[in-house]
Amino acid sequence: MAPSPYERPYPQESRSFSTTVIFERDSLSTKNRAPSKASKRIRGEIACAECRRLKMRCDKTVPCSTCVKRGCGALCPNGTIPPGEGSRFVLAATDHLHQKLTRMEARMHSLEDALAILQATDSDKPHPLLISRGVGDDDDDQPEEEPALDLQAISEEPNSQESTPVDALGSLHIDGEGASRFFGPSGGAEKAKGMEAQLPPTSAPFPLRELDPAYLPPEINHFFNAFPFTPRGIPRRSAQDMIEYFLPPLERAIVLCDTFLEHLSWMFHIVSRRQLVAELIPAIYKQTRVTYGPHELAVLLITLGIGALVDLNLQPYNLEAQHYYRLAKAALSLQSVMTEPSIVTIKTLHLMSIYNGLSGKESNMEASYGLLDMASQVALRTGLHIDPSMWRFEGREIYERRIYFYNLLVAVLWQSLVTGRPPSILSVYVDCKVPTREEEHEYMGDGPPVGLGIWGHKATEECLLPIVRATLAVKPPSYDQVLHLDRKIRSFAQPETNPDVDERTALSMNNFVRSHYPDLMLLFLHRAFFAQVMIENAEDPMKSPYAHSVLAAYQAACNVLEDTVNQFRKKPLLVARVWRIWSLAFSASVVIGTLAIRGINLDLKPPPLEQFQIGCNVFRRAAETSSRAARALVGLLPCS
Repeated sequence: MAPSPYERPYPQESRSFSTTVIFERDSLSTKNRAPSKASKRIRGEIACAECRRLKMRCDKTVPCSTCVKRGCGALCPNGTIPPGEGSRFVLAATDHLHQKLTRMEARMHSLEDALAILQATDSDKPHPLLISRGVGDDDDDQPEEEPALDLQAISEEPNSQESTPVDALGSLHIDGEGASRFFGPSGGAEKAKGMEAQLPPTSAPFPLRELDPAYLPPEINHFFNAFPFTPRGIPRRSAQDMIEYFLPPLERAIVLCDTFLEHLSWMFHIVSRRQLVAELIPAIYKQTRVTYGPHELAVLLITLGIGALVDLNLQPYNLEAQHYYRLAKAALSLQSVMTEPSIVTIKTLHLMSIYNGLSGKESNMEASYGLLDMASQVALRTGLHIDPSMWRFEGREIYERRIYFYNLLVAVLWQSLVTGRPPSILSVYVDCKVPTREEEHEYMGDGPPVGLGIWGHKATEECLLPIVRATLAVKPPSYDQVLHLDRKIRSFAQPETNPDVDERTALSMNNFVRSHYPDLMLLFLHRAFFAQVMIENAEDPMKSPYAHSVLAAYQAACNVLEDTVNQFRKKPLLVARVWRIWSLAFSASVVIGTLAIRGINLDLKPPPLEQFQIGCNVFRRAAETSSRAARALVGLLPCS
C-alpha cells in the first residue's frame, strides 16, 4: 500500500550519551618506599631537626631533653626556630609560633563550620564535637574548663541516627551538549540500566514513523509550534475552522472515544463518555447549538489521538494518532493556557502528557513529565486543590471536580516516584475531599470501573502521599518511619476486585492495576534501603539492620512481576502499549535480578533466578510490539 501523502520515514534520532565522570584517588603504597627523615625523627632513629640545626647532642626522645630545657619542646622533633640573630633562644620563635597558631585556629574554625553544615543535613542536634563551643564564638572570652569528651558516645552516635540510604539526593545526568536531567533517590531503575539510551536501528520492534505536517495549512502548524503561547496576527476563529475541517467523520470519532474509554478508563478518570459523546461531540459536530471554546475542541482531539494509539486494529504509534495530537496542540494554543485556563485546559494538558508516554518515542518522556507538571500548576491556579463546596458547587459538579483532582494527584505522585523529582502539588495545601462511595454510585452508575476508584483515592491520601514525602525529602526518613509506613500499607483495606466473568477489557485491566497497587507502594518505599543492603552487606543481607527491606522489596517485586506476566497473557496487545506497566515491571525485575546475582546464599521463595528468567521471557515477548519493553530488555539481557 502506498504511503499517505503526509507520511515520511521516521528519522533516526541522534544519540546523546550521558557521561558519568568518576574521579578515583589513587592510593600510594608506601611499603617499598624508604622512610623519610621526618618519620625517622618521630621514631627516634635520628636527631631532631632543632638539635641538628644547632649541632647539639640529641638524646632522640620525643621531645628530646635539649629542646625541653630550651623551652621549645613543642617544635620537637621536626620543627625548628627560624634562623637569624638570637636563634639559639626560644623567644626568637615567638612571631613564628604566633603565625602558626593563627593558621591553625583558622583551619580549626573552617573544619568546625564544615562539620556543622554536614551535621545539619542529617540531624537537628549539634554534633558532639561542637557542643563545648559554638561555632563562631568569640575567642577573646576567658577560657572555661571544657567537659571531658566521651569518645565512646561519639562512636556510638551513628547507630542512633541510622545511616542514610545510598544515592540519597539522586543523580544528575549531563550530556555532551550540556543538557541536564535530574533523577531523585526514588528515580526509576532504568536511569542506571540505560533504558533512556537510543536503541540501535536493528533492535527496534518496528520502524517508528513521524508525521509530515506539510499537508496541514501553515496557520495550524504555526499554532502547533507556538505552544504553550498564543501567536498574534492570526484570527482565532479562522484557525479554529481550519482545525475542525480535519476532524474525522462522526462515526469514527465515536468509535475512537469508546476505544479510549474501554482501553484506558481502568488507569484514570479524566473525561467520561457523557462528557465526550453526549456533550462535546454533538456541539463540535454542530448537532446542537451549544457554544464551546478552543480548549473543548482540544480535549476532544487529544482523546481521539489517544484512542487511535490504543486501537488494537491499528499499528502502535500510528500516524492517525499523530494527526489528532498535532491538531489538539494547535487548538490548545488558540486560547492562552497561562491567562485563560479552565478545568478543560487542565484535562487537555493531562491527556497530552499521557499521549507522549504512549507515543513510543523515548525522547517524548520528558515532554510527558513537563506537560503533567504544567497541568498541575494550572490546577493550582484555578483552585482545583480546594474543595468545590467552598465555591458553592453542587451535585455532579462537586463529584467530577473531586474525582478528577485525585486522578491528577495520583498521576503527579507516581511521576514523582518514578523520576525522583519533588511533586508539583504539595499535600500541605490540599483541601479537596475524597468523593464518597454514595457519590460514586449515584454519578457513575453501573458502568465500567474507572481508575482506582474511591479505594485508590483513599490509599493515595493515607499511604502514597506520606511515601512521597518520606522518600523524596532532602533529609531521608528514619528507618522507624519506613517501618511505620510499611505497617500502614499492609493494614490498609485490600481493593475490591470484580469477577472476570466475561473478560471485558476495562474490567480485566482494572482488576490488574488494583491487585498489586499496595505492592508497588511497598516496592518504592523499601527500594533505597534494599539497594544499600546489596551494596554494603551483599554477602549476608540478613545481618543488616535493613534486612526487612530486602524481604519486603523482593516479595513486592515478585507480586508486581507475576501480575504483569498474567495480564500480558490475557491482554497482550493492550498491555504492550502501556509504557508505565513496563517501567514498573522493569523496576521489579531489577530487584529480583539483583538478588538472583548477589543473594545466592539466601533461601528465598520463590527462587530469584527462576523469577528473573520469567521476567526476561515476558520482556522478550513484549519487545516485539512495545518499544518501552524493548529498551528495558537491553538493560536486563546482560544480567540474564
